[in-house]
Amino acid sequence: MQNQSKSDAGATGLDTFDPQMIARPHAFYEQLRAQAPIVWIAQLEAWLLTRYEDVRNVLRDHEQWSSMRGEERRMLARSGVPIEFVAPRGTLDMLGADRPDHTRLRKLLALDFTPSKIGRMQSRVDAITETLLKGVSERPSFDVAEGLAVPLPVTVIAELLGIPAELGPQFKAWSDAVIEPLRPDADDQQVRARNAQVVAFRDYLQARIAERHATPTDDFIGRLVAAHEQEDKLTDNELLAAVTLLLLAGNETTTNLISNATLALCKFPERQRELRAHPELIDAAVEEFLRYDGSVQFTSRRAVHDTHIHGQKIEADQHVIVVLASANRDERVFDQPNELRFDRPGHKHLGFGDWIHICLGQFLARMETRAAMLGLLRAYPQFELAVPEDEIPYRANFNLRGPKHLLIRSAAE
Repeated sequence: MQNQSKSDAGATGLDTFDPQMIARPHAFYEQLRAQAPIVWIAQLEAWLLTRYEDVRNVLRDHEQWSSMRGEERRMLARSGVPIEFVAPRGTLDMLGADRPDHTRLRKLLALDFTPSKIGRMQSRVDAITETLLKGVSERPSFDVAEGLAVPLPVTVIAELLGIPAELGPQFKAWSDAVIEPLRPDADDQQVRARNAQVVAFRDYLQARIAERHATPTDDFIGRLVAAHEQEDKLTDNELLAAVTLLLLAGNETTTNLISNATLALCKFPERQRELRAHPELIDAAVEEFLRYDGSVQFTSRRAVHDTHIHGQKIEADQHVIVVLASANRDERVFDQPNELRFDRPGHKHLGFGDWIHICLGQFLARMETRAAMLGLLRAYPQFELAVPEDEIPYRANFNLRGPKHLLIRSAAE
């Protein structure tokens, strides 16, 4: 591949706000893997990497690729209204930190996300799932996204953090405001509406943190506050950023995973029948859902030094976007990558990322997805889409990709 200029490489047809691209990105990824494994994306202001080996190498090379975001690069509206953030810009969180700060942050946050501690939540997750799915097969249709994929993880993470579960709808509104990017053509009124939600979210979290400073609790926020006071492990802003990250990541990504997995079982009814007949395959099935259509499309890194990939020079401080969703369908690694199969050897997928930044909540996400899928299989003799696949609306977030609504119904046996 010859060296590209940014202007030459930007004409790739990628518009991260295009509903069709959000709904069906995999053909685009396949084309890039074959013809342009590294390409400049002007809209993202970064080089895009789509092959498995390249993605994995970047995620594992922390000497060359930094997670520190450096200069603010988020796609923001070009209005005259300043953009509000939950925690001040520049505040460290796990996703945007390198060693040793990443080690310090993750060690503290990981205490509540070990497999053994998460395992104690199984009965509660199962009970919430059963309640949400009661009688659904008797309805003309059921919105899996709104009726199961949203309330299950938000209820679980709220309880874990010590936040009233009945605030779930409000948390969903706050989450959407924080994570869904504003279009570049958003006007001042839209920016102010978004900012109001972010400020309300920040005020709520700061009030809960202040309560735990005054009256210690044994929930997750309470334990973070106690560690902050006793060992000075987190600054005030890091504490706010940590709670924000866990609340958002703890429900948004799993919401999409559950919806995407359900859609996959509708697209491959033979796999649905196989899993219903052999529920012992559920763990392998969850790994395949993560590979086939995980909830996070990509993550980014910043070049520490000048380097070359496929002959293309990447200058220090330039960013690369590593597309996990594309890597997980790389023909060089996965046989029949566009097929859903529960018999794949090993778990090579990058659905949770890799190396030191692998998803902290992976065990909880697996548990919730497992419970949701088994619950749906118990609730329905067989289910199918209630609308054509090309009419499924997707959320306006290219990275955290999942259906906004997903209507299913009982299928004829």
